[in-house]
Amino acid sequence: MPLNPSTVPKSAPKAPELVPVFFVNLKLQDPYPVLENKSYAHSVTLVNIVDGDISTVPNKLKLELDANSLVGIDHITADTKVGASKLDCYVYGKTPSGAGLHIHYFGLIKGNEAIGKILGGGKSIETDFAEDYITSNPVISFDGEVEEKYLWAKKENLIGKGRFVRDEAGTLYVQYYVYVLE
Repeated sequence: MPLNPSTVPKSAPKAPELVPVFFVNLKLQDPYPVLENKSYAHSVTLVNIVDGDISTVPNKLKLELDANSLVGIDHITADTKVGASKLDCYVYGKTPSGAGLHIHYFGLIKGNEAIGKILGGGKSIETDFAEDYITSNPVISFDGEVEEKYLWAKKENLIGKGRFVRDEAGTLYVQYYVYVLE
């Protein structure tokens, strides 16, 4: 039985607005490959998160999120045939009062020369957020001791726009601005 065409809207709704609400800065160990299948152009690389923090970006919604002592791991599954990698990341940390925080996100990296140089090593290499295509869709949870002002993060659709950067010593970071879909 065909669908009733009278239920299809005449036009798309107005595009949602993205409001920046917090910044994530994660210090990483250099990536290390764990699986590679050359016949399928497929590989899995692990990246340990050794430290990091989250800081509120002043925003019109007055939403806050701050955290520190972030650690975790990112599983990067690359498909060299299409030039993209999928992220599956787990991050753990504490809010300023000591409440536990867990962030899980899937994401996507579209490879380019700049990202390849940064991940391949080097010192003081930086890209622009507009230059890189690194996205994430974080889901946040807390333990029972979390501050009331952070609970909004459990019920919002979040989208991250990121980049990789190395500092003067060659240490690798990934950074995201995270937005609420309004």
